[in-house]
Amino acid sequence: MTLLWAVLSLACLAVQVAAQPCDPATEFECASGGCIAKARRCNRIFECLDFSDEDYCPIAKCKPGEFQCATGDCVHGVLRCNGSPDCPDKSDESGCVKILCHGHSFIYNSVTRTCLSCQHNTQGRNCDTCKPGFYGNAKIGSKNDCKQCSCNGHSTTCDITGKCTNCGHNTEGEKCEKCRPGFRGDATKGTPTDCKSSSTGPTKTCNTCNGHSTTCDATGKCVNCQDNTEGAQCEKCAKGWWGVATSGGKCLKCICNNHADDCEKAGGKCLNCKDNTQGFFCNQCATGFVGTATDGKKDSCKAANCDVLCYKHSTTCNVNTGKCTNCKDNTEGDRCDKCKTGFTGNPTTGVCTAGAKPTNCATLCYGHSTTCNVPAGTCSNCQHNTEGPRCQTCKPGYTGDATKGPTGCKSCLDNCNKHSSTCDKSTGVCTNCQHQTTGSKCEKCIAGYTGDPTKGTSTDCKPTAGCPCNKHSSTCPGGVCKNCQHHTTGKYCETCDTGYYGKATGGTPNDCKKCPCSPRSTMCILLPGQSAPTCMGCKDGYAGSNCNQCDTANGFKSLGGGPTVPGGCCARGTDVCPATVFG
Repeated sequence: MTLLWAVLSLACLAVQVAAQPCDPATEFECASGGCIAKARRCNRIFECLDFSDEDYCPIAKCKPGEFQCATGDCVHGVLRCNGSPDCPDKSDESGCVKILCHGHSFIYNSVTRTCLSCQHNTQGRNCDTCKPGFYGNAKIGSKNDCKQCSCNGHSTTCDITGKCTNCGHNTEGEKCEKCRPGFRGDATKGTPTDCKSSSTGPTKTCNTCNGHSTTCDATGKCVNCQDNTEGAQCEKCAKGWWGVATSGGKCLKCICNNHADDCEKAGGKCLNCKDNTQGFFCNQCATGFVGTATDGKKDSCKAANCDVLCYKHSTTCNVNTGKCTNCKDNTEGDRCDKCKTGFTGNPTTGVCTAGAKPTNCATLCYGHSTTCNVPAGTCSNCQHNTEGPRCQTCKPGYTGDATKGPTGCKSCLDNCNKHSSTCDKSTGVCTNCQHQTTGSKCEKCIAGYTGDPTKGTSTDCKPTAGCPCNKHSSTCPGGVCKNCQHHTTGKYCETCDTGYYGKATGGTPNDCKKCPCSPRSTMCILLPGQSAPTCMGCKDGYAGSNCNQCDTANGFKSLGGGPTVPGGCCARGTDVCPATVFG
C-alpha cells in the first residue's frame, strides 16, 4: 500500500504541472503554478509543489510537534512520511515524494527509501546534494537550488558557496579569474592557454609594479601583472579594460556589448565599434541600420534597406544574410564594398573609377597564372584549381573565392570532411554525401548510424544496433538515446510517455499502450497483480479505476445517464451536463 500511495502522489503532482489556468470559482492556484480543488485547501496534505496550499490556514487543534490528519486526528510529527500510515485515512503518508526528495524527484522507492531520477542538477539518496560542477543547498526545494560552478573554464568544481576549487591552467581566485604568480594573461577568456609563463629567466621580489605584482625579472621588469594590467611596471590597463592602473588603481572591463575589443583607457568609451553599431558602449545601431545593439550578437543591427547595405551600389540584396547582388559602379564583394580589378577608390563612401589597367599576368589573373594576354584581358593555364577568362572562379569540385589569390579555392573533399567530392562552388554546401553521412558539410551521421564524421574516414559512422535504447531508437550519440519511438522516453527510452502505460524495456514496438482514460484523464499505471491499468488524476467529480464513476463522496451526482453514456456526466450544483465535457 505504501508503494501505491507514493505512486498516487506522483500522479497528483504530475497533473498539477500540466494543469490549465485555474478556475477561481472552484480551484486554488498554487504559488508555483498548477491547480487543486478548493476543497483540498488546508487539509493538512501538501499537494502544491511549494506547499502553498497549506499556507495561512486556520490554527490546527493538534499540539506543536504533531501532524493533523485529514480526518482531524493527531499523530506525532516523526510519524509523518515514515513509510507506514498512522492516520486512519493514511494522510500522513500523502505528498511525501515532494518532502522526501526535496522537490527534485517525483519517484520514490518506498522499499529502498531512495529517490529516483533526481532532477535540477541534484543527487543523493534524497536528492539532497548538488551534482559535481554545481553548488548550493539542494534542500531548499526549488529548481534553482543548484547553480553551475562559474570558473572561467579552468575548473569544474566549487564549494557550496560557489568558490571554485582545483583551478587549473595556471589560474587562481574565487572564479579562477587570475593568473598564478609567474604567469600572465587574461584568465577570463576561458581557454587552457589564458595564462602563460611571464619569464624564462630568474625572478626576484620587487615593489615597483603599482601593486599589481610582486615579481620582477633580472632587468627589473614586472612579470605576472595581475588585475588585468600590463606594462613594464604594470602601469596600464590591458586590452579590453580601462582605468588608472598606477598606484594600485583598478581596471574595469570595457562594456561594448561584444561589438568592440577595446575602449579608451581614460573614460571607457568603446573604440572601433563593429557590426554596424555606434555609441559610447556600441549600444546603438549605426545610421541606416535597425535592431537592438545591446543583444550583443554579430547580426544585432541589420541594414534597413539595400541602399544602406550595398553603399548605394545595388538595389537587390538580402538584408538578413547581409549580401548584395548585381553590384554596380565597378564594385564587387558581399556588400559591394570592393573595387573591381582595374578600378580604384573607396566604394563605401563613393565610387570606383577606372585606374591603371593590369600590366602583368599576376594582377590580371588574381595570382593564378603567369601566362595571359594583357590587352585582351584573358588568362591561360589557370592554376590553383581555378578557371574562367581571368581565373576568377573555382573549378568543379572546389569551393571558395578565387579572386582572393592562390588559397582562395578549397577542395570539396576537404570541405565535406572527405565524405563527398562535390559541392556548390559559391556556398560550399556538400552534395552526394557518402559513408552514411549527411548535412551541409557531411558532418552528421544518418539515422541508424552513430559516430564522428569530422574525422574524415570511411568508417566514421557505424550502425547503432548496439544502442542501449531498448529497441526504441537507433540513435545514441555519447550513449544517450535520441528520438525515442513507440511512445517511450528517458535516457535509454526506458519509460513510457505520459498517457501511456507498460514496460518500455520489453524491446517491442508495443511495449507502451495508450491509457484507456480519455477524456477525463490522460494518466494511468499498471499496478502489480492487475491485468488492466488504473487511471490516475481523474478530473474533479470523477472517480474509479477508469474515471467512469461519479465522486459522490464530494457531492457529485450522475446526470444524463452518467459518465459511461455519451453526453452523460458527473456534476455538482446543477441538473444539466456542461455543453463541453473534459477532453
